[in-house]
Amino acid sequence: MRIGVVVDNELNDDKRVLKEIHILQEAGHQVAALCFGFDNKEYPAPGDFAVSRIRISKRLKNILFFLLNSIPVYEWMWSRKISTFISVNRIEVLHVHDLYMSKAAAKGIKKAGRSIPIVLDLHENYPYAVTSYNWTKGFLRNLIARPLAWQRKEREYLGYAYKIIVLSEDFRNTLTERYPSLEKERFVVFPNVPDLLQTDSVSETAPGIVPDRSRPVVLYFGVVAERRGIFDVLKVFEKLARENHPSRFLIIGPVDKADRQRFFEIINSENLDNIVYYIPWIDLSELMVYLDISDICIAPFHKNPQHESGVANKVFDYMLGKRPLIVSDCKPQAEIVEKFKCGIVYRNNEELKVAIETLSADPVLRKEMGDNAYKAVTEHFNLAMVKKELISLYDELQTAFHKT
Repeated sequence: MRIGVVVDNELNDDKRVLKEIHILQEAGHQVAALCFGFDNKEYPAPGDFAVSRIRISKRLKNILFFLLNSIPVYEWMWSRKISTFISVNRIEVLHVHDLYMSKAAAKGIKKAGRSIPIVLDLHENYPYAVTSYNWTKGFLRNLIARPLAWQRKEREYLGYAYKIIVLSEDFRNTLTERYPSLEKERFVVFPNVPDLLQTDSVSETAPGIVPDRSRPVVLYFGVVAERRGIFDVLKVFEKLARENHPSRFLIIGPVDKADRQRFFEIINSENLDNIVYYIPWIDLSELMVYLDISDICIAPFHKNPQHESGVANKVFDYMLGKRPLIVSDCKPQAEIVEKFKCGIVYRNNEELKVAIETLSADPVLRKEMGDNAYKAVTEHFNLAMVKKELISLYDELQTAFHKT
């Protein structure tokens, strides 16, 4: 089949979308992609497939997206671009990423005068997630962005899709319970698991910051934000520091603009001096280097509908690095940790403190849990184990729409 992949980002750094494209190509399908190209930036080819880019300034894109629920220019623009994309590439099925893109896709198909199915790929529980984003907070921003509108629009936007891809069975069950008219068979589960056969080179670059290796190091990798539980962990480390506990905290990732001042005030405070180490950015190929100098990995996400829509990439990366996990009680990640005995689940800051103390004091337990984590990801949570679901979805589409 000729599959059109539509995603409203630059594509090149979108691991999930690129994995799916590679799987579809391996299965014999032709793939073309439509995405953004910001400002005058030049992009290397992300793969052996055609890429059409909508050239736009990043600032204008953000403004149009912000206004989506008030003045839907963003949707109009995408529908026109999708229409042309379908016609030029003779697309037979449209694989669209993120809830808010589905209506534009449906309009684009209509403008193109075609009757082709939409596969809607949900990367998150968007109606909840959007209410937690800093750009929707504040009276005026909330009034214009109208994030709560997505709770009303969700059923309509899901309805444009012939099939819906979700990150977890839990999220699928949430949606089918909320909307009984959406049959379970309409959904395909495709989690954010690693590709064990990936050819991406692993960097051997020496780490830029090396905590005292005579002390246990706890690693957090990813976006730094209130909603991701970082400030809870910092609060616990303040207590540990007052008790002269030996553990150290290594944080790698960009800080949300709204949380920046608070974050740096805390980590630069006298109490956490030489306790917290911060690196704003590393290339993904360097992650294994930092896992090697860490002893424990943490996923402290706040328990909410967004973080219970699936398991974050970083959790599987931690497991691939043979590190024991400390995770909050978000259901999908907690279930993995408890089932495979690869870490500790906590429900409040006191339990988090005990978890850090327990694993810091017991290298034998750390190794046992780290080995369990690696075994789980290599035997259960990897691309080879889940890609058949995506391939089967397109086999079904090919049969249903009589394409050869």
